[in-house]
Amino acid sequence: MSKRQHAPRHDLAILLGLLTLLLFASPLTGWLARLGLPWYTSYAMWGVIVFLGALLAQRNRRDGT
Repeated sequence: MSKRQHAPRHDLAILLGLLTLLLFASPLTGWLARLGLPWYTSYAMWGVIVFLGALLAQRNRRDGT
């Protein structure tokens, strides 16, 4: 018997995209700028987004899609 193919989970990718929009294209960016966080904070947030995207891609690839 062959393994059953699962459909890719696009809902998690959509949620990650919405999180990215919330963090980098909303009034929240002004609030984050006023906090006086270190210069590398935006790079760290982008790094987390890229890491989560890579995990999602690996998960979908592992599921056979």
